[in-house]
Amino acid sequence: MTYARLLAVALFALPAALPALSTGTGVAFAATSPASPLSGAWKGKIDGLYDVEVSLTLQGTRVTGLTRFAQKDFPVSGTWDAARNLVTYSFKYFDGRTNTVKATLKGNTLNGAYTWSKGKPGTMTLTRVASGAAAGSDKAAAYVMTGTVRNDKGSPIAGVEVFADHTAFYNMNAVGKTDAQGRYRIPLAQQPGTWNAGAYLRGEVGGQPFEVRLSPDNDTPFDGSKGAVRNFTYKASNAPSGKVYTYLSHSNVEVDYDQLEFIFTPDGPNAAGSTAPFSVKNKPGYGMPDVPLGRYKVSATQVLNGVKQPLLLSSRGQQKASLSVLATFTYDSHYGQTLELFLENP
Repeated sequence: MTYARLLAVALFALPAALPALSTGTGVAFAATSPASPLSGAWKGKIDGLYDVEVSLTLQGTRVTGLTRFAQKDFPVSGTWDAARNLVTYSFKYFDGRTNTVKATLKGNTLNGAYTWSKGKPGTMTLTRVASGAAAGSDKAAAYVMTGTVRNDKGSPIAGVEVFADHTAFYNMNAVGKTDAQGRYRIPLAQQPGTWNAGAYLRGEVGGQPFEVRLSPDNDTPFDGSKGAVRNFTYKASNAPSGKVYTYLSHSNVEVDYDQLEFIFTPDGPNAAGSTAPFSVKNKPGYGMPDVPLGRYKVSATQVLNGVKQPLLLSSRGQQKASLSVLATFTYDSHYGQTLELFLENP
């Protein structure tokens, strides 16, 4: 049995406690606010005759999205007046005319009118698509990349930045963001050649920002003239992680590193989206790698002289030793994301 008695780590040098993360808030992904009354997919009629599909994303008072009309996609932009439940947006038709739509939201219906820069005004009525599918997102269309971003439990993720890069032309790319249903639709430049798809998920957990590059479920380059559906899945294995370092609080601490085990209980979902406790046994070497970023309640036990016993722990944020300590990762420019624990005997 191997015992270690190391020099004390000076606790007086510890910084002030880190700010707390409210329990149950979960992983705070960028732009993952609750679904807005406007964001999502809509279908309806122009002048009561012509089919139209619209996908809208609301961020603050800014409205973006796509209108699909006459089998073509047109980017839209506009504003949302919450006090009046009024959306106003415009798009440019293929012949250069600008179409401005003003519609009032009532329940799951948008009723309003459109005005052409050249031509007579008309009526437009839209109804929310119950499934939440973005307009035309289930089928490939020429010079359009579309799809969905979900986690490995099937839940949609909003606010993910999705992009398409042309494989031949330098700095030719197209970028979009997922809506409240995790859907996106990106018009592509009408140039010959193929495109690659990618995405970035940015978020915050335990007070620490992170960025994860996502690869599509199908990473084959696609012909822009045919378009493509490219879906993404954020898996637990994609979750950003850090390393846990342990130190002895003073020189009289007795620890058997071969029999040392830690229990991590997430204080709210960690970067992998889990709240389930998990155990990590001490490994040879310096530090315990690959622990998902998050804020944890940590406890520790060891078997010493054949008897299993708990250890007292303290952390950067909780300097008073106890059987369970609250700890979170912090970023170090040399070591990356680290979580530090200080051990002592009861």
